[in-house]
Amino acid sequence: MADESRQLTLIKRGQYYLFRYRSGEEAAVIQTLIAKAEDPASALDWFDAAVLSHQMGHRMAGEMQALLKTKLAASGGYKKAADAT
Repeated sequence: MADESRQLTLIKRGQYYLFRYRSGEEAAVIQTLIAKAEDPASALDWFDAAVLSHQMGHRMAGEMQALLKTKLAASGGYKKAADAT
């Protein structure tokens, strides 16, 4: 999973922004988004940075939930809430 390529996209005022990165490089992407938002010459603002970081966080949360389900199922510890009673 560590070598998987990821991307964030944003379309703003007819411009298409694409940020590509590898799994594990999320902190560097956040730093890049901050730099773009702070740069007055950049068309990306803080709202755009927030939207893109939200996209990344949402994807990461989904991946973590899937990984947790897989790990728990493999160990026999995963049960649906209705089955846990």
